[in-house]
Amino acid sequence: MLNTLILFLSIILGFVTIAVILNKRGDKLSPFVNKYLIFLILNTSIRYILHFIYSLDPSILPIRVLQFADTTVLISTPFFYLYFEDLILVENYKTRKLVHFIMPMILICIMAISVILDKQHRQKVVTVFIVSGILYVIIYQLLGFRLLYNNIWFRKSDIKIVQAQNRLISNWTIFLYSTFLSIFLIFLFRFFMIYIDKGTIGYNQPRMWIPALAWNLIYLKFILTPEIQYGFDFLNKKIEEITNQLAIPQLWSTKNPLQEISLARDIKLAEKINNQLKEYIHQIEEAAFHAEIFRKPDITIDEIATHLKIPSSHIAFVFKYHCLETFSDYKKIIRIHDAIKLIENGFLKDSTVESLSTKVGFITYNTFHVAFKNITGSTTQEYIRKATKLNT
Repeated sequence: MLNTLILFLSIILGFVTIAVILNKRGDKLSPFVNKYLIFLILNTSIRYILHFIYSLDPSILPIRVLQFADTTVLISTPFFYLYFEDLILVENYKTRKLVHFIMPMILICIMAISVILDKQHRQKVVTVFIVSGILYVIIYQLLGFRLLYNNIWFRKSDIKIVQAQNRLISNWTIFLYSTFLSIFLIFLFRFFMIYIDKGTIGYNQPRMWIPALAWNLIYLKFILTPEIQYGFDFLNKKIEEITNQLAIPQLWSTKNPLQEISLARDIKLAEKINNQLKEYIHQIEEAAFHAEIFRKPDITIDEIATHLKIPSSHIAFVFKYHCLETFSDYKKIIRIHDAIKLIENGFLKDSTVESLSTKVGFITYNTFHVAFKNITGSTTQEYIRKATKLNT
């Protein structure tokens, strides 16, 4: 009964998760739908549908159908790996990525052939399948570990909102990688033990709830926090899509001040500013994204106040008590967003990266390069390659 209930729950949660992914695609702020994740969940859900039917009435499905269906779990390995790749750098679909599926398809064909062989030859074929499958999974586990270790788990930044983004994706990938590893260890151990016991490939139906429960944890995590699908490009949205409201709401605390207001002068300012706080922030961002005043290398708070025709003390108060970054870091963030917009509009077709850094307000190319890496998670050249691929 427990096995049947958890299998049923896995099916429901699997399709709900797919619906959440596709629904988020309708949100203009959602940068992409990860096709590998959808195929991964779909493959798993179909397998669990078959197991659920078998748990209700074993006479409905031949056992070999389930045995063959279970071998398709090997396709999950490249799906996971390619999903991790997309978290780091979103790319359009490339035919070359099909190479990741050659080995699992070969192994599935090997299992299909074993069905028509006699017991003695079947045992040899199954041995080849198990050994090859274990080696294949180990190799991809190591590749996935290296990919995440080098590009996600220890990514650093001095910018607070980028640090928060890094933690979100790092925690998600650690959870997903660990769960994925556990599922495959259970899967391979189950196949191996049944092979030792019966001399053939198989499965233990009453214990199917164990990997199904692990998948349920993944589904629930995804349903509760669907933003985890997006990866490092999530905060690097096209500027045109986010400037209608607060361009970067993660930078501002509009409800409460970030520190206690104790100075008598600031307490009086707070009384004047609180009702206009959101309007002030909006005007600052309008100037940042449309008037381009942050392209001036030595721009000051006084100059911003003059441009906006707002008292300088008011602007200083907003940055001191309601901006999660220092004024210096805020300038860097705005300038990197400006640079991204210029890149996407083809600025580099006729200009160099050095001239781009100067145009958006950086005094030296080196400071631009460091800031770009900290904020976007990619070097300038990596981001340019990505932008080129997405536009082709």
